[in-house]
Amino acid sequence: MANSSPASDAFVATTPIALNHTNNGTVTFRWFVQKTEYNPAAATFRPLVNGEEAFGHVYEQISKARHSIDIICWGFQPSMMFKRDGQGVGIGELLRQKGEAGVKVRLLVWRDPAFVSELSENNMPGNDIATDVKQRLPDSAYETFSMMSRDYQTDQQRKIDEEWYRRANLHNVTLSLPAGPRDVYIAAKGALYQKEAFKNIDFATRGFSAVNRAEIAWHTFWHGKDRDRDVLTRAQNSASMGLAEPTHHQKMVLVDYEDPENARGFVMGHNMLDQYWDTNDHSYVRKTPTTGRNGLSPWQDISAWVTGPVLRYLNENFCQAWDDATGQGLAEKRKGLHTRLKVRIDPGGDTRVMSQILRTQSQKGKRDIEKLYLQAVNNATQHVFIENQYFRWVPLAERIKAVAVQQQKWGRDSGKHGMVYLFVITNSTDAAVGTGTLTTYRMLDALGQAKSMPGVGAILQESDRQSDLRKQFADVVSKQQDAGQEYLGALQMQGMANTPATTQAVGQAKQKVDQLKAQRAGIESQMKGPAHPVMNRDYPGLKVHVCTLVAPDSPPGKWEPVYVHAKLMTIDDTFTTIGSANINTRSMEADSELNICHEHGDVTKRLRQQLWNLHTGGRGAQDDPQAAFKNWELLINNNADFQKAGDQSPAASLVGFMRTSNKITRSD
Repeated sequence: MANSSPASDAFVATTPIALNHTNNGTVTFRWFVQKTEYNPAAATFRPLVNGEEAFGHVYEQISKARHSIDIICWGFQPSMMFKRDGQGVGIGELLRQKGEAGVKVRLLVWRDPAFVSELSENNMPGNDIATDVKQRLPDSAYETFSMMSRDYQTDQQRKIDEEWYRRANLHNVTLSLPAGPRDVYIAAKGALYQKEAFKNIDFATRGFSAVNRAEIAWHTFWHGKDRDRDVLTRAQNSASMGLAEPTHHQKMVLVDYEDPENARGFVMGHNMLDQYWDTNDHSYVRKTPTTGRNGLSPWQDISAWVTGPVLRYLNENFCQAWDDATGQGLAEKRKGLHTRLKVRIDPGGDTRVMSQILRTQSQKGKRDIEKLYLQAVNNATQHVFIENQYFRWVPLAERIKAVAVQQQKWGRDSGKHGMVYLFVITNSTDAAVGTGTLTTYRMLDALGQAKSMPGVGAILQESDRQSDLRKQFADVVSKQQDAGQEYLGALQMQGMANTPATTQAVGQAKQKVDQLKAQRAGIESQMKGPAHPVMNRDYPGLKVHVCTLVAPDSPPGKWEPVYVHAKLMTIDDTFTTIGSANINTRSMEADSELNICHEHGDVTKRLRQQLWNLHTGGRGAQDDPQAAFKNWELLINNNADFQKAGDQSPAASLVGFMRTSNKITRSD
């Protein structure tokens, strides 16, 4: 049994040994989550970096499907081209073709009955009236409501999407589907148009019941891991994540599970929407939907291709979600197939690993991804690399900091053994940070990086300073009142008996009154004085870089942010987790999420090197974290100088995190 909690000064490790074979044992860190729903399982694993590679591989495997295609996604755009080299068809057309060929297709997408999502990022363009309404709204509507954004699909794409969803909804197998205008139309016309329904495509949507929403709201308010949130933040978290818009955020594909020896799957960060397709170049140049990146910004994202026994748990997740949404009993039909799953190696970079599937599934009481993150960083001894859409779950920052501090207490010498290095790549734009500026600042401040958000930091720091001064002022006023009474009493005693003792008492009381008066004046002066500058802090044993990305070919003075949508963490070139979960309370505790992790050092190292080379232009991918940290710092400083001068393109994609806005938001 091993105890490596940062709160403990003792470390005891026990391992069983078969003494008739050996008297040696190897003790390793626990990377996999214990006593949870899905056990570690053998697999092959291949990371898929950015949309060109990820969607290309998904397209290839769907094209090869012979029995079934199971898809769970947050967003689905039928007109999206997965391959943009002049080959292939849109994903909706590909699924239609596979259905016509006798392959069973099951598509499960999250649906927001309030249309809040559709008014921002439309997760099912063409499926409801929001698609039509958004085209008719004036520019002033989008300028007034920051959460709203225009759809970026072309008119031709919208026609394809609307027609595809019209036909898919003719065989919508969702139980208790809320009736909207389009649903009423379908019900009325269904019999007439039933022949137009897609063959072998079952389409379903899922959401959250009132009970689900109430439970999430209750949990996030009272039992969230981030115990230091103020009441207003907890209330807004509870309202937005539970009552208003909880989401099903999982993304996975499972192909040919009925043929277990040939089954394969994907755990994805990518949504099946145009915006998520990009190349590793992350060029600022926007192209057409068939020739390249046509989303509003360059896009960094990561998914994973897996085969082998671990697919058992992808299937269990899919069947549970599908049966809850449709009542079809798919889990029972597939019972026992997992015994035939085999590890298989396909050409192109597959590696045998031990892996584990983990979920956030609040309706089932599962919040294992948060356990994974907190347990994994507890094992860090060299470096932690995080690439995530959001960076605002303070318990993770506190755990990383505690690990570094505890290792110092255990005798780690920073000069001899080095520091623990934290490398973070995230977003600083309104699109990502806009709904959670307070928690993002708290996350950065917890890691000593307050200067990265000077606007919010100045307000919060000054608010704390004024609050402290008001407490001091109230304390002095109370003491002044007591001192005044004491002074009056001394004067009365002197009036009755003018003795050296009473004279001394009057003098002492008067001195106390004067001292308190001076203290009060000093506090009042401080209250009226200038705010203190926002400063960074160092923590023992820990070095931190928090960065964002820009298009490396951005023109001078117009650097284009790369939107980071990845959900990745690697530790010490040993551990990797990839999936749908963001680093925020919503992903850890409210929305449904799906991640995979493994502990294969070579796979982790290759991926980390690939990404660091990509982001630093080959300058900062050293295996020594200290050397890499220094090179990142040089690049960050160079890009800061270039950006300030305004007359050069970036040296590479990597830039320091900086957000100057002073707007404070608490929804996420």
